[in-house]
Amino acid sequence: MSNIPARGLTLRQAASYWGVSYNTFRKMVRLGVAPPPLHIPELGRDLFDKEQQDQAIRALRREKAAA
Repeated sequence: MSNIPARGLTLRQAASYWGVSYNTFRKMVRLGVAPPPLHIPELGRDLFDKEQQDQAIRALRREKAAA
């Protein structure tokens, strides 16, 4: 294993990154709260971009502060 931090997260990793359950994270994606995954057809995989997740978390924080 490399010391390079992963940027692409699995669904379970992304849920953990947000601090919510797998099912809650799936709902957040469906509702547009969390960004959807990047689909890689050649690999048959979906990966969640960690930077996009960070941007979404920051946007929620800004919305909360503005309210």
